[in-house]
Amino acid sequence: MRPRALFLAAGILAALGAALPSMPQDGPPGFEFVKRIFVAAGTPWSDTRLDVKEGEEFYFQASGTISLQKDNPVASCGPEGMDLRTMRQPLTDRNLGALLGRVREKVEVVEDKQTKETFTREYGEAFYVGSEGWLTVMVAGRLQFGVNDNLSTDNDGGFEVRIFKKKAAGRPLGSAG
Repeated sequence: MRPRALFLAAGILAALGAALPSMPQDGPPGFEFVKRIFVAAGTPWSDTRLDVKEGEEFYFQASGTISLQKDNPVASCGPEGMDLRTMRQPLTDRNLGALLGRVREKVEVVEDKQTKETFTREYGEAFYVGSEGWLTVMVAGRLQFGVNDNLSTDNDGGFEVRIFKKKAAGRPLGSAG
């Protein structure tokens, strides 16, 4: 690459870096980066495609902005949510719109006896994440993230979540054992 082109490329990268939201690049000591996912505010639960096991430990970092009501600038918040609580949100003791996680333990298909329509029920207890959260898995299942809001269809935007897993003692993450 020619010096002038190299200089321009470095300038563009620096400008992009300044425009991107700052987010810590490393997790806590003893944790290793697993993946980054986008949690859409308009979806009840975003699947991480990570199956977790009892006893595993995770650390999460989140950034981004969502709107709890499309086109309403007053309804925007970050992963910590808005300083507002309702009796109808999943975690009533946490801010509306805050980033939540859950380990989906079970899915069952149920048939309505009168209409014969089928629907699915998912089971898993929600936990608070916010902009930074920790999890020790109590029950095996699928890790998911969502927003502390019972009506997601009018939401917009999303959060970026970086997922870190505690390294197993004595061997690298992902090695057979």
